[in-house]
Amino acid sequence: MYLRKTLITIFFIAVSLFEAVAQSAFAPFPKAVNPYWRTDVPKSMCQDYIRLGNQYSGKTWDKIPDEVFAQFRTTGNRTNYEDSCFARRCQFACLVMAEVMEYKGRFIKDICNGLHYFIDKEPWWGLPAHYPEAKPDSTIQSVDLFNAETSSMLAWTLYMLSAEIDRAESGLSERISHEIDRRFLTPTLTEKHGWMRSVNNWNTWIMSNFIETSLICYPSDSKHLAKALKINESCMRLFLNGYPNDGGCEEGVGYWDRAGASFFESLWMLRAAEPIIKDADNRMLLTSAELQKVAAMGRFITTMHIGNLSFVNFSDAKVQNVPNINILFPYGEWLKDSCTLASTDTLMVHKWQEVGTQMMQFAAYIANKYNYYVKPSTLFLQSGNWPTLGRELMLLSMLKHLSHTPVMQPKTLDAWLANSQIMVASNDSWLIAAKGGNNAESHNHNDVGSFVIYRNGEPVVIDLGRDTYTSQTFGPHRYEMTNNRSLYHNVPVVNGYEQKDGRQYEGINVDHTYTDSASIMLVDIAKAYPVEAGVRSWVRRLTLDRMHNRVEITEHIIMNDNNEKSGSGNVQQAKANSLQNDSNSTDITLMCYGSPRSMQQGRVALADGKTVLVYNPKTVDVSWSKLQMNDGIMKTQWQDNVYRLVMKSRLKSGIIRYWFE
Repeated sequence: MYLRKTLITIFFIAVSLFEAVAQSAFAPFPKAVNPYWRTDVPKSMCQDYIRLGNQYSGKTWDKIPDEVFAQFRTTGNRTNYEDSCFARRCQFACLVMAEVMEYKGRFIKDICNGLHYFIDKEPWWGLPAHYPEAKPDSTIQSVDLFNAETSSMLAWTLYMLSAEIDRAESGLSERISHEIDRRFLTPTLTEKHGWMRSVNNWNTWIMSNFIETSLICYPSDSKHLAKALKINESCMRLFLNGYPNDGGCEEGVGYWDRAGASFFESLWMLRAAEPIIKDADNRMLLTSAELQKVAAMGRFITTMHIGNLSFVNFSDAKVQNVPNINILFPYGEWLKDSCTLASTDTLMVHKWQEVGTQMMQFAAYIANKYNYYVKPSTLFLQSGNWPTLGRELMLLSMLKHLSHTPVMQPKTLDAWLANSQIMVASNDSWLIAAKGGNNAESHNHNDVGSFVIYRNGEPVVIDLGRDTYTSQTFGPHRYEMTNNRSLYHNVPVVNGYEQKDGRQYEGINVDHTYTDSASIMLVDIAKAYPVEAGVRSWVRRLTLDRMHNRVEITEHIIMNDNNEKSGSGNVQQAKANSLQNDSNSTDITLMCYGSPRSMQQGRVALADGKTVLVYNPKTVDVSWSKLQMNDGIMKTQWQDNVYRLVMKSRLKSGIIRYWFE
């Protein structure tokens, strides 16, 4: 019996050593045993990561009840399960980082307990909103965003600490590697998923986790790794080819981190893996034109920055965001290096090196603002739905470069994203951003022609942005939600009709011009409305007038003769989404932050009296009411202080002009 146990132990040790050797070929940064983490990372930072681990030391790993998983289908609630799921992953990631920084074995037992939790107490690692059944079943391993994220977190744990884990519990690393393969890698390798053919965040988000997990878990000469590299390149090529040349993320700034930034993450990992990729065809080489697009994808996050970490928040985005510096800085540094290597065009190289530099300086600004070099836990804890191990280790491996980078916020004077049809323009006082596009963009709101206005960095006219996700958010009733309806965006309600969702509801004849004195965007928004609205043409002209230091909006309206409307089966549906207003009236909505206040006729004070809306009382009547919001992200980010101002037109057709000063 003793001999049998000894032989089994030797077998598992041999397997573990083989796995360790096979995995060690991919070496993007030092493993936990390397003194780098205790010598090159400042002591104060190490102590802060260790402090996080101490908070979770000895904490239990309770199973999340299946009834909580099922709530998404029974009540529509998705946050109860997600909060519990994310909390357990946060607990695990903090323990791993603490052990890497201290490396005394104090946290290994807790890490092993966590690994057993993921093997034994979660039949599936994803979220109920992405699962075909009401309760998780270990035999049904769908691939979703968080199944991928969990696999990546566990893979990085093996990369950093597999030898230490196996010394504590022989064979545990192999069990985890097997589960990663069964739950994530094999289903991705062998099944054709719809997201593999999509140009949205699911593609690149999952692929970034897939490629780094494959590189860690598969030996460098494995046929599985070769296949993984081919699948990864196929998905990345599709994403890159389908992404707009201007780099715009139609899902909003909140998804940049897992759209363009995840695409970059795959590129970074592939470059780190070049020594072990034997087939040169699998190295995802970029042409100069492709590199320009990758640079534009990176630039999007700086272009949309308003100031003090407020962002233009079209689509499903919050206005306040903290870009994750553990991907923002590496992205910028990679761009600087890659532009030099990829092109002999000096002007192009200089242009995109500026983009990289700006991203690095923005990351340095955030690091400085949040005292990262003393207390990294603040940014680490909010670096994803739970702390992202791979990205944090990536940034820490280049910490000296970050600490020597000048601190600077980006500011956009004039930008035009031609494919995305987004304008951003500013001067010392104002920032205006406006959009055209269509009402079928990923994560879109019905908001063709909408705009936001900020003065001295403070909100005046706003976009509500995203709210807390529920089962309705991505269901058939999405456009009945307050923050997704055009009724609550800065666009008209025409003869009682709101904009409709669908690719055909779009802005046309979109144009942009800018000079030192003005930045101007034109968009005809008539096609964003159903034909029952009776609008032939509605050309909205949005101007940052630098000469007069104001923002001006001009509406050129042409209605159908006799308010012609087609008899369509969509009439009742469109009417159901209307305000029940006079069917022959036109209301121009302005979503205002802070209570408006009447002044003399034709003037309304906005933004606590700091800005004045000027209009012609002969053409419009103005009224407003406080927006009632349910508890959630939207209410919190706007401090329950949003008012819907309505300018009711007295004109059937004609010109309505108003400005902000």
